[in-house]
Amino acid sequence: MPNLLARFLAGEVTWAQVEGMTAEHAARIAQTACDLAAAGKLEEARVLLEGLVAGNPHDASARAALGTVFQKLGRIPEALAEYEAVIAAGAQSPVALANRGELRLAAGDPRGATDLEAAVAVDPQGTTVAAQRAAGLLRAIATASARREK
Repeated sequence: MPNLLARFLAGEVTWAQVEGMTAEHAARIAQTACDLAAAGKLEEARVLLEGLVAGNPHDASARAALGTVFQKLGRIPEALAEYEAVIAAGAQSPVALANRGELRLAAGDPRGATDLEAAVAVDPQGTTVAAQRAAGLLRAIATASARREK
């Protein structure tokens, strides 16, 4: 333990690793949080996801899920911060890209369309709900633009 603690203090390992949390255990907690969010229990989901992110700030999936919960709670600055962290870390997350794109567009930021395009590029088959939503939003933008041009 002392060696792990020293490695944590040096930034070499996460707190989750110090505590012995396995990837499988983290995945089960994340799934529970997602199930809670789907059931409308957003505060409970937030608490679990914040714990996961505190234990491992490099967990892109947990951060994207936390961003989604923040977004559903109307906590837009916190949602954007989570999406930004995921994207800045280089994670190819259609969730973070699509959700940030949607929020940017809602705020009148045209970079939102670029985020939506990136979400579709990450998942061109549309296997994730986020990529499907991004593709649908891009189609709606194209349709609206074509109507304005007529």
